[in-house]
Amino acid sequence: MCCAQIYQTYKIHTIGMATYAIEERDMSDPEVRMGDLSLEDYSPKIYHPNQLIEGELIRVDEDGLIINVGLKTEGIVLPQEMRLLKSNDLNPLRPGDTIPVVFLSGGGADGLVQLSYDHGQRKRSWQQASDKFAEGETIIAKIIEFNRGGAEVDYEGIRGFVPLSHLKPLAGDLDLEARIGDSTPFNILELDESSDRLVLSERAIWRAQKDEEKRNYIDDLEPGSLVSGVVTSIRGFGAFVDLGPADGLIPISEISWSVLNSADEAVSTGDTIDVLVLNVDHAKQKITLSLKRTMPEPWQTVHERYLEGQIVEGKVTRLVEFGAFVKVEEWVEGLIHMSELSNRQIKNAKECVYVGQNVRVMIIAIDQHKRRMSLSYKKAYGM
Repeated sequence: MCCAQIYQTYKIHTIGMATYAIEERDMSDPEVRMGDLSLEDYSPKIYHPNQLIEGELIRVDEDGLIINVGLKTEGIVLPQEMRLLKSNDLNPLRPGDTIPVVFLSGGGADGLVQLSYDHGQRKRSWQQASDKFAEGETIIAKIIEFNRGGAEVDYEGIRGFVPLSHLKPLAGDLDLEARIGDSTPFNILELDESSDRLVLSERAIWRAQKDEEKRNYIDDLEPGSLVSGVVTSIRGFGAFVDLGPADGLIPISEISWSVLNSADEAVSTGDTIDVLVLNVDHAKQKITLSLKRTMPEPWQTVHERYLEGQIVEGKVTRLVEFGAFVKVEEWVEGLIHMSELSNRQIKNAKECVYVGQNVRVMIIAIDQHKRRMSLSYKKAYGM
């Protein structure tokens, strides 16, 4: 059954802070019947201040953007409410384009509904950030400045903050200022539009990237490979080496062909060295390295350089209860037994020599297989 008459207009009402319109349709058209009308056709459109709405662009003129938001009266975005729109952003706009805007107030002096494009963009940015936060997704923000507490960033017109402890570590000699202008992904830690609070972090993202790089590096690494790295720390059991994507350990037994009391007798923190990959534990993501195996084994050719009965010069490296060790060349040490230090009876090697002393010794025996050289101090000096 047709309705006799309904006017095809909008009636605008303002109650308190809300503006709404009731659309009245012309039912004289036989194609339009009461049964065709939905609940929405009878319901008012209610807009509240600061509400984000989608409008249809009617035209762009010197007064601003004229937009249809479904009310009898058109809406307008004044120039001061569209500062985010640059001239090159205006050129592509065409009538019929959908524009997100925020409702500011009902009809002004000119009868137009007051809208804001800038607030609309900001509102939409908050909504996007909220959706990302809910889904656990990252957002892309630009670093704009640093202060004592961290970094100030811009996310689609929203000012955000990254605490210093949540920034990724800097590589090499770069300083924080070098990152200004960078657009980078962040996790959202806190989000509160009502207090204009957006707190971000990139630390977990950086850590995940590093972990993935480490896994890929270790997956491709094979025992026997020669790699380069920097010594980062020295421990009693060896030295750690930064290989770039991953760290590796040189056990103290693999640092030198000589017996070492401490790894720092052969390497120092900051040294750049070439090392051989001994083992790769993919399950534990650990790499075992060797420094000494990148160098010739000195004991393999020791008989080419030394003979029993030969007198050589060396330096005392250690004193032990049974004698003194003397380095005759890099990686080759020999032992002067207590009985070969002096013709007289002594209780301690320090009665004859001291660590760091340059001495002459006679080679009295060479055991290439056991990597041992027996030396005599007294015979070298004719005692």
